[in-house]
Amino acid sequence: MSATSDSNSGKSHNQPFSFSELSAATGEGQAKPNQPVKVMATDGVELAVTIYKATNSHPTEKAPVSLVFYHGGGAHSGAGYQRLARNISEQFGITVYLPDLRGHGASGGPRGDAPSKEQVWKDIDTVLEFAVAEQGSPRIFLGGHSSGGGLVVNYASCSESPPPTTIEGYVLVAPELGYKSGTARPGRTEFAKVNIAAFVANGIFGIMGHSKAVKLKYPPEILEADEGMVGFNTVNMSSAITPETPREQVKAMGEASEAKPQGTPIGLWVGADDELFVAETVIGFVPENDCNARVVVPGKNHLGILVDIHADIGQWITNFLNLTISESNSSSYLPRTLY
Repeated sequence: MSATSDSNSGKSHNQPFSFSELSAATGEGQAKPNQPVKVMATDGVELAVTIYKATNSHPTEKAPVSLVFYHGGGAHSGAGYQRLARNISEQFGITVYLPDLRGHGASGGPRGDAPSKEQVWKDIDTVLEFAVAEQGSPRIFLGGHSSGGGLVVNYASCSESPPPTTIEGYVLVAPELGYKSGTARPGRTEFAKVNIAAFVANGIFGIMGHSKAVKLKYPPEILEADEGMVGFNTVNMSSAITPETPREQVKAMGEASEAKPQGTPIGLWVGADDELFVAETVIGFVPENDCNARVVVPGKNHLGILVDIHADIGQWITNFLNLTISESNSSSYLPRTLY
């Protein structure tokens, strides 16, 4: 997916993002996506999870290592995420789970909707429990791209119950941190049209949760060609994936806990040419320390970052596991400055 707005070409960043670079990387010559399995949510809805098994065990670990990674808003696990998952599994010995949000892709439930935001977070518990049962107590990392990253931020900081397993670290790729984050690129073309009145009414009366309040501006041909894509989010689904106090929430994700007395590391990557966000502002949400990665990837936009980011993610996870085993005082896992 070459960006329709490329800083090197002199074009502005106010055009909708394109799919060409991502389509080229996941299209011709690439293996077909794995077929999803179905996992039962707590309310009886079937959740689709596509698994990319590690071809070899992780070189530093006796226990299996897994990454559960969520897709962006309106998308699904087969819409450009299979290359990332396959390469991480084959090159780094990490099993990758790609869930489809309820109402997206091959998962059940009304399209783009959820009974409540809390149910969407409970669905993450369900997927984590499935990964633990399937792999036998693996070391699990949790992450997401775009609105999938926003979902992970909400889950990690807002879910009423603790995760069913210890989260070793969080992986955020071009995360959508919400309208209160101040990360929007000036002059951008908005990807979503929001009916603010529906959110206000739902907040007061609690009766608009299933309203199609957020229209996603995917090209019609994309929606027509891929029935797993969704062109809208309801109030409930949007609330599940949109952080309300993003700076405080991201900070809380990494803080020390009884399960993780040294804190939980966060790896964040965003493209320098992201059409939606100012990259330097986005990485500023993750505190600088020896465990976190804060990386602006040159020449990559909002979807194009998915093409090669597997190498950065896999190396960061590997270095973290090496460090926890050796108890090294190494200064960092990845460069924490622009490169």
